[in-house]
Amino acid sequence: MISLRNVLFSIFLTMCISHSNVVLSQGVLSSGQSWVSLSKPQKETLATLEEDWGTLSAEQKTKWIQLANKYEKLPQSDRDRLKSRMSDWAKLSVSERRVARANFIKSLEIPNDKKSEAWEAYQQLTPEEKKQLAEEAEKNKSKKPSLVNSPSLKN
Repeated sequence: MISLRNVLFSIFLTMCISHSNVVLSQGVLSSGQSWVSLSKPQKETLATLEEDWGTLSAEQKTKWIQLANKYEKLPQSDRDRLKSRMSDWAKLSVSERRVARANFIKSLEIPNDKKSEAWEAYQQLTPEEKKQLAEEAEKNKSKKPSLVNSPSLKN
């Protein structure tokens, strides 16, 4: 079952990648880099990914390095949030990561205004309604919930 945390993380990654304006010519090292060739600040920023670094594709490494390069320029609240999200990602199982990646790709097809509306609608739910929604999702495990079949993102 996909948790709300996974859905939110997918949306967060969408926003990070879509707003990234750092390019290779602005200090991102070769995308095929090994962990040991990263700079000390990059290693500190990406520490939660150290174990998985060798399994990342060149494109994934490039995106993470770009994020690490702009990390120090972020406000402290954004840095704290990013560290927390990276830590959450590192804790996900392989299958949970696969689902999160699939949701991320699907989330690119959903207009940002529709995602914002869905999030706002969810925030307006009472704790009881949120609990009921979670219980409903638990009952429908076989449907493999995702961003695409989320009740609040349907037409």
